[in-house]
Amino acid sequence: MAEAFASTIAKSLLGKLGSFAGQEFCLAWGLEADIARLEKRLSAIAAVLSNAEQKQSKTAKIRIWLNDLTEVLYDAEDVLDEIECETLRRQVVKTTGSTSRKVQVELHQI
Repeated sequence: MAEAFASTIAKSLLGKLGSFAGQEFCLAWGLEADIARLEKRLSAIAAVLSNAEQKQSKTAKIRIWLNDLTEVLYDAEDVLDEIECETLRRQVVKTTGSTSRKVQVELHQI
């Protein structure tokens, strides 16, 4: 029952936003206010989801809504994961130089 986990996914997203490794990315793109606004809205959504999950067994519409929202939350989680990966990749490139150049050097040494 995927819809039973919507509030858990929302809370996970809140955690990712709070400890977001992409803070450098957010600063570079001026997204601080957007992230703060998103955190506030996501907190409210998580509270509503907890209530809806308790009522889902009584109403089919709520179950369908939760299922649809769960898919949206998974998509949002994927976007945050991609941003975090790109931020980490940029940090590696910044500290070690170009990854493709490093691979070429390693291949030439073989």
